[in-house]
Amino acid sequence: MKKLTILALALLIAGCMQAPQTDLDGLKAMRDVWQSAFDTNDAALIAAIYAEDGAVMPPNGETVHGRSAIEEFFGGFQASGMAIEIQDSDAYAHGDVGYKIGSFTIVDADGTTIDVGKYVEIWRHIDGKWQMYRDIFNSDLALPAAEADAEVGE
Repeated sequence: MKKLTILALALLIAGCMQAPQTDLDGLKAMRDVWQSAFDTNDAALIAAIYAEDGAVMPPNGETVHGRSAIEEFFGGFQASGMAIEIQDSDAYAHGDVGYKIGSFTIVDADGTTIDVGKYVEIWRHIDGKWQMYRDIFNSDLALPAAEADAEVGE
């Protein structure tokens, strides 16, 4: 009886220590959801991809907090006629937390590349779906000399 009790206790402890379910494929698929929303000029859908308390941290600008502000941010970007293409290079998920790393290319309305860079996204699995919690991106291009000199003098 003692051996049976020890075995039952060991199985109970092992069950409690199992890694949480991870949906890496679902996280990777969010790249296509985001890209499609951007390509169809659907800033509301882009914002819905972010968590309620999500944030976008663009280069040379203030952090944009919350879905409403994120919708406004991307709506303005889309209204400018610029297009963006994102490409994930790495993704990881464990339980209800994940991240993606990748690169982006921004082109103007004429199709001229105006920026290339990289991003890091932190995701949370909330209410059965992946939601972006933090999104930071920056350019690979050097600042123009006049801008760089002005920033150094500030």
